[in-house]
Amino acid sequence: MRAATVSTTSIFALALTATSVVTVHSWSCDEGYDSETYDTLSIQWLGDVDELAVCNDGTEGAYYMKKSTTGSKTWLVYLGGGGMCYDAESCAARYDGTEYPEHDCATSDSSAPCFMSSKDYADTCGKTGIFDADPAKSPLSDANKVYLPYCTSDFHVGDIGVSDEVSPTFQFRGQRMVKAMINDLTASQGLTDGATLLFSGGSAGGRGAMAWLDAIPMMVPKGVKVLGLLDSGYYLDIESYTSDFSPDFMIETDLITTTMNGTSLVHAASKDCAAAYPGDQMWKCMYGTYRMPFVTTPYLMTAAQYDGWQLSHDVHAYAGIESDPVYTDDELLYVNTFGSRTQAMAKTLPSQLSTSASIYSPACYNHHITEQPNFWLTSTDENVTQNDALTIFLKAGGEGVNVWIDECEGYECGKGC
Repeated sequence: MRAATVSTTSIFALALTATSVVTVHSWSCDEGYDSETYDTLSIQWLGDVDELAVCNDGTEGAYYMKKSTTGSKTWLVYLGGGGMCYDAESCAARYDGTEYPEHDCATSDSSAPCFMSSKDYADTCGKTGIFDADPAKSPLSDANKVYLPYCTSDFHVGDIGVSDEVSPTFQFRGQRMVKAMINDLTASQGLTDGATLLFSGGSAGGRGAMAWLDAIPMMVPKGVKVLGLLDSGYYLDIESYTSDFSPDFMIETDLITTTMNGTSLVHAASKDCAAAYPGDQMWKCMYGTYRMPFVTTPYLMTAAQYDGWQLSHDVHAYAGIESDPVYTDDELLYVNTFGSRTQAMAKTLPSQLSTSASIYSPACYNHHITEQPNFWLTSTDENVTQNDALTIFLKAGGEGVNVWIDECEGYECGKGC
């Protein structure tokens, strides 16, 4: 199956050579960061795997992939991020550009692509950060690399069609997308016994990877070792500073979990969490501070103590990430409380259920940097970057416990920010 609206022309028209620097700023491919060693992945359509693996607008789902050039048995599978919507009104606003990311899908193009459709997907996708081709910048430089772009607005956990309850226009098939991708990787792309699979994601993709992680070992051959990398999905249950941000993250998560069939994934991935938070509390199994204690698959979790996405919304009701926020004295008290709580909550991990886990939490203001050069540039007070932490995690095969948590106090007090 191929959606008639899908373009086969490269959105970004970039030549990724050893001497070129990508300059186009866009959605999740070829984002314009200063790296000469972007890696280039090619599109793989999913319509023939599952005709219901579709975006919000019904266009065909897809992922991007590049196989290792040396026969590596390490696989990076990464779920993309990009906010979410939770009901008919918020999803209509997401589509027409009146809400984040403020791209009108009716007129979207390479400079402002639609977040709810595959119609603007290019044939190739350039990636840096954890995807970078330079071994000095990423321990996965020669891994098999898979990127699932995000067009379902449900942090990859929904599975419902068009409905009067949620939206008479859009469907939410994040579960179908993930299942179809994994099925295609195992059936057609060579993900077989003896492989190590790092199942990962950032922002909304980090939340999705957290929700899916304990289900993935049941979806791949038994001889595949599954590890997790969860970037910026550790959300706090904290009242917003401003009443202008409504509904808050907790209510949004509840709506997506309950009305978009996210509960089916909770039951499949974590029966313990489902038992701990039954009924109308099950949304907590999709929320970082509640779900992480139940994750049993070895993981590396990254959580900036001053998470840019959460603070931008909670303090200034800013739809996105403020690049250089300015706080009043009262706002700064809230921000510092937020950072202290993140630090304290991170120190409670891993739980007794997780025998192997690594926690990375710098006292910095950022969000979702695994796809950026800050992956190898920003560090903790101990001068450990995310690149360093992931290298240590992978060399140990995910075994053991590592904790890199800055302990200073005050906004952006980390030495490596």
